[in-house]
Amino acid sequence: MDDPELTELRRLVGQHEKLVFEAIKTRRVAELPHESQLYAQAIQEHMHLTHVHNSLEFADLREGAQYEITAAGKAVNPLAHVAAHAAVKGQLELDPLVRAAFETLVATGTTTHHAEHVLSALLLETEWETARAVEAGKDPEKAQKRYIRKLEKLIQEIAYRKRVTRQFGADHSAFE
Repeated sequence: MDDPELTELRRLVGQHEKLVFEAIKTRRVAELPHESQLYAQAIQEHMHLTHVHNSLEFADLREGAQYEITAAGKAVNPLAHVAAHAAVKGQLELDPLVRAAFETLVATGTTTHHAEHVLSALLLETEWETARAVEAGKDPEKAQKRYIRKLEKLIQEIAYRKRVTRQFGADHSAFE
């Protein structure tokens, strides 16, 4: 059985998704708080994907139910992908190291969208490692240090940059 607090959180997130989607449809994105504007921008960049569109169109009807699809045998959430893009957009504004890594990726031939995929994958890995460390009573700062080192390697090491851009692709086929 699902945790009632988690269900409530999903319901609230669904309401936010629906409100942002309505702002996009009515051209009122500029009236949203900045973080929601970043989310709206990420949504707009993915609106052509069927599962992203459908998950937004019916966000309020889910009433807290998890929205996942199965792709390549794995459960994936199209809006988690969009949220990761929004998080990277926010980091690009605030974190010079993330911005430098992004600019290096783009300057060396990676599309801006694919560069966001790479950076979001590294961010999500770090968040996962941080959560696991906290659960285990270990120092979460180690995960942050690894993240910083990975960003530095993206900037400095061609072989690492090539490997990571291949590892975290630009493909959206799961959401079509």
